[in-house]
Amino acid sequence: MRILTLGAGTVGTWIAELLCQHRHSVTVVDSDPRHVRRVKEELDVRAMVGSASQSSVLFQADVLGADLCLAVTGDDEVNLVAASMAKAMGARRTIARVYAPVFRDLSTFDYQRHFNIDRLLSLEHLTASELARGIRNPGEVVVENFARGALEVQEVLVGEKTSATGVPLRSLGLPPRVRIGSIARAGRVWIAGAEDSVQAGDRITLIGRRDDIDQVKDWFSRATAPKVGVVIAGGGETGYHLARTLESEHFAVLLMDESHERCEFLAHHLKHVTVVQADATRRSVLEEERVGSADVFVACTGDDENNIMA
Repeated sequence: MRILTLGAGTVGTWIAELLCQHRHSVTVVDSDPRHVRRVKEELDVRAMVGSASQSSVLFQADVLGADLCLAVTGDDEVNLVAASMAKAMGARRTIARVYAPVFRDLSTFDYQRHFNIDRLLSLEHLTASELARGIRNPGEVVVENFARGALEVQEVLVGEKTSATGVPLRSLGLPPRVRIGSIARAGRVWIAGAEDSVQAGDRITLIGRRDDIDQVKDWFSRATAPKVGVVIAGGGETGYHLARTLESEHFAVLLMDESHERCEFLAHHLKHVTVVQADATRRSVLEEERVGSADVFVACTGDDENNIMA
C-alpha cells in the first residue's frame, strides 16, 4: 500500500516504522526539518518538510495516489483539515488523530461526516480500551472487540460449581443479544448448538455487547467473585475513559487527579467511581488511600516519570 503519514512526532514515527516493517511504501511529511531528517536517517521512507494542511505540500507528497492518509500531527485542527483535504484530493482512505473530546461528541456536531474523514482516531481511547481489556480479563482469558468496540467476543473458562453446567444451551435463557459461539473441551473445539451443554473446565466464547456479556459471565464462572479494586492515577482522557469502561458492579474504582477542576468534572460524569484530588506520586497519599490493598494499580498521568514514580 502507498501510505502518506502527516506528522513525524513520536506517534507518526512509530507508525511509519511499523508500516515499513510490513513493506508498505511510506511518505512522511512534517513541518520540523529536524523530525524529517531523523526519519530519513532511521527509516526507509520518503520524507519531506512542509505543512500538512497545505495543498501544494500534499500534492508533492503524491496524495492523489495514496491508498491511506494518516493525519497524526500534534494539532487536532490541522489533522482534521489535512485529512479532509487529502480525501478531497484523491486519497482512498483518511484517518485523523484527535485528542479533544469535543471532536468525538456527536451530540453537538459530527466532525467526521462534515469533513468527510473515514475515521477519527483517539490514541487515549485505544489505550484505555487495551488497559480495560487486560484488567477485566486477566491472564489466559481472551477478549476481542468488533464494530468499533460495540461488539465483543469473550472467552470464558467454565467453573466447577456454576448454574450453567449440564444444562442444554437452549434452556439457559441467555439474553437475546448474547450468543455462545464455540465450546472447547479436551483439545476439541466446535460450534455450539442448541442441544450442547457446558462442563467444568470448558472454554466457551460469548458474543454480544459488553454490558450484556457481563450480565451472564457469572453463570459460567464464579458467581460470588468479589469486586476487583482498581486504582487509577491520572484523570486525563486515558484515565477517564478507563474508569468509565470499568464503572460497573464488578469493580471498585478509585480515580486520583491533582486538578480540582478536573476532579469536579470526573465526579460529575462518573457516578460510581470514587474521585480523589491528590498527587499519586506522594507515598503518604498512596498509603492514606490504601493503594497497597488494591488488586490493580494503573498509572496514566500523561507524564512518563510520574507514571514510573507512582
